[in-house]
Amino acid sequence: MPVAPPRFRPAGMKASTPRPSWATTGRESRQKRGYGRAHELMRERVLIEEPLCRPCLAEGRTSATTIADHIVPKAEGGTDERDNYQGICKPCHKLKTAAESGRSRRR
Repeated sequence: MPVAPPRFRPAGMKASTPRPSWATTGRESRQKRGYGRAHELMRERVLIEEPLCRPCLAEGRTSATTIADHIVPKAEGGTDERDNYQGICKPCHKLKTAAESGRSRRR
């Protein structure tokens, strides 16, 4: 079996430390946070029903839906009902999540 060659590190440079997993960050698993099988089924349904990103369409752009997003986040009292989901692309989801994180930090 092939073995990777040793990595060159200049004198004094420390080896990188592995990134902590969700288990070491104090965050619960996705199943415990409510993103189990029922969420996967709802995600499939949303991606089929909404093939184009809803926020992009509102701004006159077209991009494919890649994420089933909660309109009102679960942390802010949102539900897992279909009317609280929207199809959204990754860039729009990143912007929306950043805005939601900013709101939670201000609270």
